[in-house]
Amino acid sequence: MKQKRRLSLSTQINLIFTIITLVTSILFVVIFRRSLSSFSKVRAEENFVTYHNFLVDSFDKTTASQYSQYYSYAIYDISEEKIIRDNFLEYVDEQKTLDFINEYKTMIEKDKIYEHQSLQYLVTKDDNYYIISINDGAYAKMLSEPIGGIIMIGFIAIIILGNAIILLWTSVTVERIKTLQVDVSKLVQTSYQTPIRIEGNDEIAELATTIDHMREEILTNDEVKQEMLQNLSHDIKTPIAVIKSYSEAIRDGITDVKDIDIILRQTDILTDKVKKLLEWNRIEYIDDKAEFHPVNMNQVINTIVNNFKFKRDINFELDLDNSYLNGLEEHYYTMVSNIVENALRYAKTVIKITLKNQKLTIYNDGEHINERFINAEFKPYEKGYKGQFGLGLTIVQKITANFNLKLTIENCPKGVKFIIEPL
Repeated sequence: MKQKRRLSLSTQINLIFTIITLVTSILFVVIFRRSLSSFSKVRAEENFVTYHNFLVDSFDKTTASQYSQYYSYAIYDISEEKIIRDNFLEYVDEQKTLDFINEYKTMIEKDKIYEHQSLQYLVTKDDNYYIISINDGAYAKMLSEPIGGIIMIGFIAIIILGNAIILLWTSVTVERIKTLQVDVSKLVQTSYQTPIRIEGNDEIAELATTIDHMREEILTNDEVKQEMLQNLSHDIKTPIAVIKSYSEAIRDGITDVKDIDIILRQTDILTDKVKKLLEWNRIEYIDDKAEFHPVNMNQVINTIVNNFKFKRDINFELDLDNSYLNGLEEHYYTMVSNIVENALRYAKTVIKITLKNQKLTIYNDGEHINERFINAEFKPYEKGYKGQFGLGLTIVQKITANFNLKLTIENCPKGVKFIIEPL
């Protein structure tokens, strides 16, 4: 199926600007014209009254009365019932004036404007005469038409100028977006080595900066994975070599069968490495948060301590309440196990575990942690502060982040403590 051609972004923006401007202009013109018409009508009536008063003040039936290009007038002889003098402009004639007099002569009031056949009349009685001023709306049109024309020209100019400015702006903006699109499309081709740079201080530049940060994070993750594979290979190679050499020695009768214990110890080391690797891989694809539930940390901690308390001659001191943390039980088991296992590696005499009001503290009286590891992200299989490789603290940090917990590591006067608590 043929894909429909879409409008470019600049065309869409110009089209939207034009539609908005046109709609706004039409509404403004309608409102403005009504206001202008009302204003012009009031001013025209005021001028009409002024003209009529001047006409009355200068009235003389034997001479010409005041002439105006906007207003007509007529002098009506009441006794003879006829017009004796007039100045009828366009759209006004004697018959219309006579019709008006015949209709209103019994009710004519001073200084009152009458509407008759789309004309306005002002009448003043002087002895036996009616002095009549007639307005056909020419003055009101004269007031409003130039302003209306200027407004219309102004809106047309706004539309043209606005579209020109918008076109220029969108051309520059769209070009920057296209540049960003090209740079992003090249990321995979260049193995994420080419930086993303868009000049400016607007949202497009911020988006480019965010994408570049993502690029750097991908590179960092790739480096971590490469380093992890190298360290893991190195970490596993030694026990495999030991297992192989002792197995061959036992087979060839070079060494005593009792050395099978060495093979078993190396097998335990490999098992532990594989277990940690599986744990790390599992938390990378943690279950949906909809499955999270309150976990009784008292039970988790007691189970772990019972599993570890005979591995070394270390005293465990527990002070636990019945706090619950939201998450998954098996992941909390993994988290606490890794911290306790790490503590067993370095503790001298005691490990103290405290659980109060959802705050978990695990203390050991071992050596201090190097300051560069405190409040830092633990990379998988990064060499630790005593030259150890592993995933334990990386797993702990990942689990706490997934369950919205805060992990703090502190050096105490005589030992180290790990603190886990809700954010």
